Amino acid sequence: MRTIRPFHRSGQGDAGDFTYPDVRGDTLALGNIAGNPHPRGAPYQEKAKRASNVSFVPPALRTGNVTVRPNAFVTDIETDSRFADHQTATGVEFRDTWSGRKTKVEAEVVVLAAGAIETLRLWLNTDLPRNGWVGRGMTIHFGDNVMGIWDADTLERTIGKRTVDQHQGQDIAARFDYPGLGMLQTVGTGPGVGAILGFGTSASGFAFENDPTDAPWDTIGRLTGTELKRLLSNYRRTLQVLVVTDDHPHRRNGVSVADGVADEHGPIPLVNYEPSEGDRKRRDRLAEIAAEILREAGASHVHRSDSPPTALHVHSTMRMGKVVDEACEAYDVDRLFVADHSALANGVGGANPTNTGQALAARTADRIVDRYFDGR
Repeated sequence: MRTIRPFHRSGQGDAGDFTYPDVRGDTLALGNIAGNPHPRGAPYQEKAKRASNVSFVPPALRTGNVTVRPNAFVTDIETDSRFADHQTATGVEFRDTWSGRKTKVEAEVVVLAAGAIETLRLWLNTDLPRNGWVGRGMTIHFGDNVMGIWDADTLERTIGKRTVDQHQGQDIAARFDYPGLGMLQTVGTGPGVGAILGFGTSASGFAFENDPTDAPWDTIGRLTGTELKRLLSNYRRTLQVLVVTDDHPHRRNGVSVADGVADEHGPIPLVNYEPSEGDRKRRDRLAEIAAEILREAGASHVHRSDSPPTALHVHSTMRMGKVVDEACEAYDVDRLFVADHSALANGVGGANPTNTGQALAARTADRIVDRYFDGR
């Protein structure tokens, strides 16, 4: 059972008991994106974030059918092509990252679930078959950030207090989906992360180099000096809107490996992403809508980051229908499945992709049982 105890407002600031076991579950204090330290003293499984090692792995271990091998980095996929016209996965070889020792493990089925970059690195370094879409078609939800800043008196009239305090409460408390474009969502962060997202990076260079006269925002680009200090000093009266674009798969975008550049596990991955003109137009329109929403809500200053491409949501490098079939089994390698976001055929129209990826992985597990373990 998870209980929530809201913290209390007082004239001296925020006060509350954030200590386990008096408080369990999410305190709604500070952002959860980077991990929430509250409640203090709580076991890891009682924290608010529901990572796989809290949600899926413990029940799997209780079955007695699962062994977790820590510090194991798979470097090769074992295959056999003696009894078929193409390869069949038969196991893996992994390297112990502490001892350096290599071990081979035989398997009836191999599942790749290292993410849309490292799954490709392993595939390419293993020299498995490469059709025209292996490692291609990557989507990243081509993001941006639009921020509104309010005057204290305006906030007092509209929401009954003089601060927004985006770093408190739910990280994402509202979202707006626009089919064909993508979606918008409010994001609550601490000042450091908020400054990076909102002011610290930009494809437009510095704000003083840009003229936003005909734009729905007052500034665009990286902020520095007096203007940065002014806006950050009003951080408690700001709110960020994250722009998440439905970018389309393009063959030029994806993952390859670097010739002659390797770490202890082999050639390292190279990631290439260049949005199309259509992707840029969709993102621009979403940014305009975000600015309009903030302005209608009474923001006195609107700032757009014009963020450079950032690979936070990475998908589609092993696309269903191109590299893997409807069960996420590779077309060119029998008994080799993909169970991560790389199998998504596109950016699925919006964020966040975690639940979709988990659902697809659970469905893939069912298909594996149906195909190779039925009745066992």
